[in-house]
Order: sequence, then structure tokens, then C-alpha cells
Amino acid sequence: MTNLSTTTLIGIVVVLTIIAGLLVALSQNRAQQSLFLITNFDECVAAGFSLMESYPERCATPDGRTFVNERQTLPPDSIAFNGCAVAGCSGQLCVSAEEAEGIVTTCEYRAEYACYKEASCEPQADGKCGWTETPELQRCLANPPSRDTSELQVY
Repeated sequence: MTNLSTTTLIGIVVVLTIIAGLLVALSQNRAQQSLFLITNFDECVAAGFSLMESYPERCATPDGRTFVNERQTLPPDSIAFNGCAVAGCSGQLCVSAEEAEGIVTTCEYRAEYACYKEASCEPQADGKCGWTETPELQRCLANPPSRDTSELQVY
């Protein structure tokens, strides 16, 4: 009788181990399926995956896919006729329109970035896009305005 009880106990342990393994496999399969269902930035964020500190915002899934917050990409009508565009989270870069669509920057703000709000982003003598160094821009950059925290955007 003791032999039968030991055999029965071992059988129960084996069956429970198999059931536990199946439940773990099923759980992992569901997690993998829900990962494959993510097809855009909002779904990625809603699933709780990591949000990169960049502009435009990007969300990364564990399988290496990234999704861009399309609401922050450069709208087609904002690209100037001269082929240059203002880019960067703080509007501090002047790059070609092609570069601007794929550019990613950190979101930080320096006082001198305010100087670029009135500056001209256009092709320079070398043909590359850049800020036109007017006397006003040079003065502003030499003595940038104090940062008014009420105007800063928080991301």
C-alpha cells in the first residue's frame, strides 16, 4: 500500500508539473500575441512599453520595434519653400526639409533657443540649410534673454 501511495504521489506531482508548464507556455503565448497586436505609437504607450525621451516621441517594444508619435512629426505645410525647416524639440535646428522629417532630438531648453524664434532658417552660401547670422541674432546669442518658465513646454 505504501508503494502505491508513493507512486500515486509521484504521478500527481508529474501531472501538476505538466499543467503548470502548459499554463506558463499559454501565458507567454498570450503576451507574445498581444505584443504582435501593437501597430502604432498609442497602442505601444497603452501597453506600458518604454517611452524614449526624444522629439518626436518614440515608444519601443521589447522585440525591437519603435513607433513614432505622428502628432509630433513635421506637418507638410510647415516646410518652407526654400527647402529648409526648423526642427528639434525646442526649434533650435535649421536643417533640410528631408532631414527634418526623420530627426530626433532630446527635449531640453536653453535660453539661446529663444533667439532662433525670430531668426531665418534658409540655405547658406555653402548651399546647406542654417541660421542666417544677422547682427540681431549674433547680439541675441551673445546675451540670450532670461528664461521665462511660463513659456516652457514640458514633455
